[in-house]
Amino acid sequence: MNQQEINFDDLFHYENKISNQEHFERNKERFSNQCRIVYEALLRGERLTTTKALIDYQIGDLRRRIKDLKDIWNVPISWEYKEGKYKEFFLTINKT
Repeated sequence: MNQQEINFDDLFHYENKISNQEHFERNKERFSNQCRIVYEALLRGERLTTTKALIDYQIGDLRRRIKDLKDIWNVPISWEYKEGKYKEFFLTINKT
């Protein structure tokens, strides 16, 4: 897989409620930075859980950042259940 070039400043997203959209607009820069942090960690081959993201990167909602990366920037993030209890997110990188 080739590294995808992403400009995290171009984050456009619309929430379904006005109050949610206002919250998003107030925190857009922080959300973009969190997406960048998650993406770079995944590119390094890290496998992230919500706990690891919170402890290592202070990202409180990894699932939302994963959804943003998948929905907005089409990043092919995979996941699997660990011990049947929690998800671990990762990139599958083909080395050819």
